[in-house]
Amino acid sequence: MKKLYFILFAMILISAGCKKDEPVTSEPTPVGCSSVLPNKLSCKVAGQEWCANTTCFGDLAIIMTINGVNSSTSSLTLELEDFTPGTYQIREDRNHILYTSGNAWESTNDNPGTLIITSNDTSTNHLTGTFTVTLRSPLTGNLSITNGVINLFYTE
Repeated sequence: MKKLYFILFAMILISAGCKKDEPVTSEPTPVGCSSVLPNKLSCKVAGQEWCANTTCFGDLAIIMTINGVNSSTSSLTLELEDFTPGTYQIREDRNHILYTSGNAWESTNDNPGTLIITSNDTSTNHLTGTFTVTLRSPLTGNLSITNGVINLFYTE
């Protein structure tokens, strides 16, 4: 009888240990971003999912700097002058975006993208938004960035 209780107890422990934890955050995780980081920055780069899953931060000084790095060591940096709710252009000289992955691509004035800031809660320093842009490299040409999602807490 002790053996039966032991087996039953072992099965309960095993099944309890296999339960997946629910995410702690109330904000949705961007599609394609399985990062456990509290800050989320994701997009599609040339149609492929990209997610900042190594580091991701936001810092507000004179401008808002957002930087994310993923496990393949590519990085995405946004330098935003506009971070109140609204729709803005992404250009070389305003709301600049830089993507690096063995090469560097940046936003340009002649082909502006779109930045939508959906919220900026200045009491909690929480910024959310979306972006789409075509970046250019003088070496390799254009690179499409679509379905961009920003969901992060920033420092001042």
